[in-house]
Amino acid sequence: MFAVVKIGGRQYRVSPGDEFVVEKLNQDPGTALQLPVLLWSDDSGTRVGTPLLEGQTVDAQVLGDVKGTKMDVFRYQSKKRYRKKTGHRQTYTRIKIMGDKPQAEPEPVITEAVEPISLAETPAALEGDSA
Repeated sequence: MFAVVKIGGRQYRVSPGDEFVVEKLNQDPGTALQLPVLLWSDDSGTRVGTPLLEGQTVDAQVLGDVKGTKMDVFRYQSKKRYRKKTGHRQTYTRIKIMGDKPQAEPEPVITEAVEPISLAETPAALEGDSA
């Protein structure tokens, strides 16, 4: 199953459990997002919106802000002894796509209490085996 969602003017192909970075969103970490869906594909087929699928959203959670790799910016004018080097690191937001349904906790398996067998109660036939 996957969907194509729109975030910040860009489109991303997402599946449940995916984590990825998008352009900076002004959201606090832990905030839940409802992302509009452009295309939805699962076992039953593919549905395409015009431009959005009505009533269909993808749940996501903001994990926090991260910085991208540093880009060097270098300006100079030849023959004028002018050189200026600066850097830039773009800020991105890391989000996680949540699953369709929350995973239910598995129920504990309850077994009947069984009394342990002592060595004194074992049959003599098993004790005599020395193979």
